[in-house]
Amino acid sequence: MGKNYPAQTGKYKVKAHGNQSTHRWSDFSKARCQISIGQEYHEGSKLAAMINWCADRFNAVTLCVNDTLQRYSTMFEKKIDETSAFKEALQKGEEWIKRNEEIWSHKDNVSIIRWDEWLDSEYTAVRPKIAFLYASNLEFKEAIDKNIECLWERRIKQFPDKYKPEDYPKFFELSKRYLLEEVSAFSIMYERDKAIDIYPGTTIFAATVFKGRKVEGAPSGLGKGHFCRIDFSRNKNHQEKPEQDELLYS
Repeated sequence: MGKNYPAQTGKYKVKAHGNQSTHRWSDFSKARCQISIGQEYHEGSKLAAMINWCADRFNAVTLCVNDTLQRYSTMFEKKIDETSAFKEALQKGEEWIKRNEEIWSHKDNVSIIRWDEWLDSEYTAVRPKIAFLYASNLEFKEAIDKNIECLWERRIKQFPDKYKPEDYPKFFELSKRYLLEEVSAFSIMYERDKAIDIYPGTTIFAATVFKGRKVEGAPSGLGKGHFCRIDFSRNKNHQEKPEQDELLYS
């Protein structure tokens, strides 16, 4: 018999999707919420719905504020150097925390980790392994390259004036650096703590690339990820009233 969880009373309700043949979110005592700074589903009422849903279901919830990872996107979009992009991404992370911390500050089982905290001495050892894997493993290289190509196709359709064909080599190189850093850090996450990663929308690339497999030359944690996609729907039982996120983002 399943557990009884508190009713979802906010403006939005969370619905979880998972691969029941491999794992269920209820099999885990810990969750990581991967936060993409700038996405509307990681602000206000939707963010609150996700955090509340997780806090009611897991013993420990870590909000992974992946702020400085975004410096690669900022470098491309604003044509600025890495130091400047890093400072801007770090500032946006600090602003995000300040803007939203009242959602989780009273919850004893919710904590935060910033992206830079993953880039420690272990990362320094793992990152060259990921670079070598890209250079030597065709499957991994093709997966990374395809991911970049798909992202480029979406971007040129969405922003044709901003993304020009002549900019693709620079986009490719920065996107590759982004993904190799992301995969390196995620492999460390997976190795250090058995948890399920919660994210709205598409599956996180690093959670699936070598799921459940041991690949020669790859860090041991890379195949140990578990992912749960969530969606949001309007909560019919919620009493409509002006909320902070509506004031900020209307």
